[in-house]
Amino acid sequence: MKIQYFPETDTLAIELTTKSVANTDAITDDLVLDYDTEGKVVAITLDNYSQNVETVDLYALGVPLLAA
Repeated sequence: MKIQYFPETDTLAIELTTKSVANTDAITDDLVLDYDTEGKVVAITLDNYSQNVETVDLYALGVPLLAA
């Protein structure tokens, strides 16, 4: 599992596996799920993170803060 935060775009990206993405589904304007060929979720992208989640200190949790 890999979790990254991009402060310039306020995006949280969660890669659950290294499997290739076969399909993408925009659940809302801010939530995107990626699926493998078996229909299992392989990645989650949350845009406008600070507006959609009770903000936690991602740095304290060890989440890499990356430049976009």
